[in-house]
Amino acid sequence: MKMTQVALNVVVACATLSPFWVNSAGLSMSQIATTKSVATAGAANVTNSSDSSATISNAAALSGIEDRSYVSGAQYINVFNQFTRDDSGESTEASKGLIAPHASYAKRVNKKAVLGISLHSAGGLGAEYSNGVGANPINAISENAIAVVDITTGVSYQVTDKLSLGGSLILQYMKIDVVGGVNTQWEELATGDSVAPSFALSSYYTLSDNTHLGLQYRHKTDHEIDIETSLDVNPTANLSWVTSIDLGLKHALSKQTDVMVNAKFENWEDYDDKYTWTYSVGVGAAHKMDKFTIYGGASYDSSPVNENERDVLLPVDQQWRIGFGSEYELESGNKLGLAYQYQNNGTADITADNVTLQPTGSYEDNRIHFVTLSYRH
Repeated sequence: MKMTQVALNVVVACATLSPFWVNSAGLSMSQIATTKSVATAGAANVTNSSDSSATISNAAALSGIEDRSYVSGAQYINVFNQFTRDDSGESTEASKGLIAPHASYAKRVNKKAVLGISLHSAGGLGAEYSNGVGANPINAISENAIAVVDITTGVSYQVTDKLSLGGSLILQYMKIDVVGGVNTQWEELATGDSVAPSFALSSYYTLSDNTHLGLQYRHKTDHEIDIETSLDVNPTANLSWVTSIDLGLKHALSKQTDVMVNAKFENWEDYDDKYTWTYSVGVGAAHKMDKFTIYGGASYDSSPVNENERDVLLPVDQQWRIGFGSEYELESGNKLGLAYQYQNNGTADITADNVTLQPTGSYEDNRIHFVTLSYRH
């Protein structure tokens, strides 16, 4: 029993110190819960100037709103993967289904300025494990549930006819719950939450009537979470949501068709020195047909860590996504949309050969399905 207690202490301590914007699938969401964002695999985010969701992706682009805009959306997320150990051949499945919300509103206050506010689930997710997080015999961690919600206020100021600058204040809420036990006798092992501030700076530039550039810098968010555990130790977890830089271009090929490209960089060194900067690239398109607008896109993210440093608590690898969807213009002029996105999270190979948290093995069918319904004015 004493050895079991020691093992659980080690696992819980490591779990609470892992970055919880990533779950067993290994991601922070590249898209927000709107049709355009999900259908273009996030490629259209930073150049979106048509609605209030720009409060999140590029506040400067709110300058494209003539009077006011609001968007509401819900995103269903279904996560699944299977990890198999090389040493024993044991495997464990991770799965979860959940809903992520979006709500935003923006209003022009004068000829130069637009204000926006939004509520947005930025990532986090979670998973239930069929045989523990690492297919281990004591089944120490059976469920990992995480919530990450941003409340963002943004402002856009039009400096010239071509250039708008923006700024956002972000209040981020994070909550972590770890469930587990010995031989499937589940109990809540650890729980804690935190609220921390951050900010973003952005710009939106019109090269011509057909071509626009977007840029956003989001500063890291530092959290200090007092963890309550079922054991005799209550650690403090110092966690950071990483710094990111997103830039993109939108070009109108015709009155009906737009193409969007973007590149994004994230500094995973904010989490740990063994991680590195990642990059992502994406391309998307929008085509208007009478009352329908059709969207599609794809994107790719590089891996922040090599396989001999990766572990089962953070099995993040390279990711690729493909999405499609459409919006229908109602008689009121408002738009109702539906989108789907598939995300592949790689094999996330682990070669460290550390039996407890870094057992040599790999992931199969490491994927996420996203389905989003949104309504915008």
